[in-house]
Amino acid sequence: MRGDAVTLGDLAGKIVMLEVACRRCESCGQLRLDRLIEQSGHMRLPEQRLILPGDYPQAEATSIGERCSVYFPQLRPE
Repeated sequence: MRGDAVTLGDLAGKIVMLEVACRRCESCGQLRLDRLIEQSGHMRLPEQRLILPGDYPQAEATSIGERCSVYFPQLRPE
């Protein structure tokens, strides 16, 4: 069951680039949506948040409170 989570496929045709940022280390950037779908299929964004911070400075921090916390700025509800 998918629940209410947005998937990469839900965004196809609506955006070209997906903005990605971290609340803790202030890293940010954009990723091509078509490439993300090619690599991950129509993965739900909550799961995508767990794999994207691989290159972020605090991605592997021992303390969960210090680990990178990825979010998608352009998808925040108004």
